[in-house]
Amino acid sequence: MSLEMRYDREDDVLMIWFAPQKQIDHAEQVGQIILHLTAQGEPVLLEILNAQTFVPELIRVVMTAEPAAAGA
Repeated sequence: MSLEMRYDREDDVLMIWFAPQKQIDHAEQVGQIILHLTAQGEPVLLEILNAQTFVPELIRVVMTAEPAAAGA
């Protein structure tokens, strides 16, 4: 699977396509994340709103997180 990414500077949205050839049926939003899905529930597109703030914070959290225990 190859990812396609694009950043829209004007709207401050990072878009990541998992399956650009598939048809989007619906989307679900949680906070600043919108996930577009097929009718079968497969992810097609991930949108990150307010990307200039969200992405650096996500990286900071990931880099400072404790490693998961084996088998957890």
